[in-house]
Amino acid sequence: MQPPRDEAVFQHIEVLRHQLVELRRNFYMHPELSGEEKRTARIVAARLRKLGLAVQTRVGGYGVVGVLQGARPGPTVAYRADMDAMPIQDTLEKSYRSLALGVKHACGHDVHMTVALGAAEVLAARRDDLAGTVKFIFQPAEESLDGARAMLAAGVLEDPKPDAIFALHVSPIPVGMIGLASGACLAGMEEFRVAFSGRTANLDVLTARAASALRALGGGVAPRGMATFNTLIRAMRAGAVSAQEVLVSCWPVNDDPASHAHLLGLVSLPHIDLRDMMRARIRQALDNVVAAVGAGYDLRFTFFNPPLVNDATVARAMLPILKTVVGEDNVWVFHSPYPFAHEDFALYLEHTPGAMFWLGIANPERDIASLLHAPDFDVDEDALVIGVRAVTALLLHGLEISV
Repeated sequence: MQPPRDEAVFQHIEVLRHQLVELRRNFYMHPELSGEEKRTARIVAARLRKLGLAVQTRVGGYGVVGVLQGARPGPTVAYRADMDAMPIQDTLEKSYRSLALGVKHACGHDVHMTVALGAAEVLAARRDDLAGTVKFIFQPAEESLDGARAMLAAGVLEDPKPDAIFALHVSPIPVGMIGLASGACLAGMEEFRVAFSGRTANLDVLTARAASALRALGGGVAPRGMATFNTLIRAMRAGAVSAQEVLVSCWPVNDDPASHAHLLGLVSLPHIDLRDMMRARIRQALDNVVAAVGAGYDLRFTFFNPPLVNDATVARAMLPILKTVVGEDNVWVFHSPYPFAHEDFALYLEHTPGAMFWLGIANPERDIASLLHAPDFDVDEDALVIGVRAVTALLLHGLEISV
């Protein structure tokens, strides 16, 4: 059943438009890297306290949790927003460009936080009408894929334990559009390290050959511009992205003085079923390379982040709600995952049913059309209001979603 559109809530959000823009620009101008989100966390915690939420800080690092208790008992729903920025030099020529040399919100976490705080403000004003609890989770260190683990270890999903959890991620699809994966949403990532040894004349040449052989194991090519990105988006909507769309990145590193030659590699895995196969192929490729020169190697798989898979029941319940926000034709359902990006929100979904949706932020008419992680990445700030509408609606109706 399609929920009714709450015009009073939407009108309240529209009143917040200017405030949302100012807040997003504040975050954007003062980005902080993974594990260094001290200023960001202080601003988030102060705003949540001002709204009357129960606030906990230093959760798994600089994580902040705000709990909004409704007037009547009911279920608990959670919303997660990440806080960290990236080591990228900002090239925007805007009044709000980054003031931190070599650091930029190139992945939209400034938007994620702003939307979460906007939703918290709207819901706090309606706490007397709420039956249940809303937990807002502001997570550090997503870019390093450390933050979710740390917050989970600190008990972020306990006391109270959510019945469902939501998140959004900005995407360079058109502003006004929302995307929702029906199941698999983002690839997983496995990190591996290789140390070579032996008396071969040139270990540097061996390392280069091995890196080339390992990269060749991946058949996928990540989009390098909006044209190829849009082609991939169309394939995702059609469910036509190959299950073998694996990307292997590999490069020499010199962080192990005891090693003569050392490689660091990352494998993007659209499906976890590919993990064992890719491990075997990596070993075979290394065997072939070293056999030709009589060298040896030590291979270690050092880190794994699982694919992000939306809960099917939650995703189905979200769909009509999101359509009330942007209209039926403006919600794109994806039947294949985006195969070249990773998110530690996947770890929350191993404990609690939930889903992540995509918030469109691109607007070529305003010269806003860059891929994430680009030096000139920016967002159409109309997306802030749309994001707050979507998150507020999901949390309000999420209190009624049975999972």
